[in-house]
Amino acid sequence: MNEKQYMLVKVIQKIEIFRNFDVSDVQRLLRVCNFSNFKQDEHIYVFGESSNEMLILLKGSLRVMGEAGDELARIKPGMPVGEMGLFTGQPRSADIIAHENSTAIVLNGVELKALLSGAINMHVKVLYNVIAVLCSRVSDANALTETQSRLNRDLEKKLQESEDDYDDDDDDDE
Repeated sequence: MNEKQYMLVKVIQKIEIFRNFDVSDVQRLLRVCNFSNFKQDEHIYVFGESSNEMLILLKGSLRVMGEAGDELARIKPGMPVGEMGLFTGQPRSADIIAHENSTAIVLNGVELKALLSGAINMHVKVLYNVIAVLCSRVSDANALTETQSRLNRDLEKKLQESEDDYDDDDDDDE
């Protein structure tokens, strides 16, 4: 294995859904991958489309854009895009646009699923990793919901205090 291949293996092993893949697992995975180049400002994925592939960015950067056109995140080399939709069947949750000329590994869902169906050990690793990622995201969402609820309670309390102060001022005018 040359240095480029070794670095590629290390990048893939750092991706949450491929955690615990050994070198032979990664090599098998790479056999079903394609390399793609994207030009600056090229639309790669569109909100609402089916998630039939994922990519791992190797070079460049990508913008994650919300429905309103605001930038939600920036994807840097080594980061995956579309992995959860690929495994859950959910449609794309954002637009992905090349921020600059970029290169990525693209994994087609059909080919990946065919590989995993014939490699039970790899499949089990991926399923456990997807479960862990989804659990983490649910936990993060719960924490965000709790923070938002606390903010709402604080705002409601301040509004009530403000209304009480206003009512007191009205009483003084009479």
